[in-house]
Amino acid sequence: MQASTTSQHNLFWHGPLFKGEIYADELSFLSSKNNRGYEPHIPVNLLVDTGSNISGVDYSIVQKLKLPKYEAPAEVDGVGGKHSLGLYRAVLFLDIFGQKGLPLDLIAGDYSQSPYDGVIGRDVLQYCKFTFDGPANQFILEAVNF
Repeated sequence: MQASTTSQHNLFWHGPLFKGEIYADELSFLSSKNNRGYEPHIPVNLLVDTGSNISGVDYSIVQKLKLPKYEAPAEVDGVGGKHSLGLYRAVLFLDIFGQKGLPLDLIAGDYSQSPYDGVIGRDVLQYCKFTFDGPANQFILEAVNF
């Protein structure tokens, strides 16, 4: 089990933020992690969002990596009701995953005014244990059986 404990000065205001990397596909991820040359990826700050069933990143990341888009949009229930958003394929790497990447579908949104680049939803959190310790101003995110 890989774990990361993070204390943040602004945990109360910004929420639990976790660093990761987004890759366009499995081949890019494997090439990069196996030192077979540089493959484009984008380092990201992601908000752990237990209320979201799907992870998402800013539109700019989707555009920079030219992530493949599904024909059918994702129907997301959020603030203001249901929304239809573009659904893309990518690979997420978090340090707690060891040397593994997680292929996943994610939505694109506008996070340009946020202190984070996207959200980690329950599609990723199903492989993790998340502990939020408000009084200690820290959280723990652990990969479990990943």
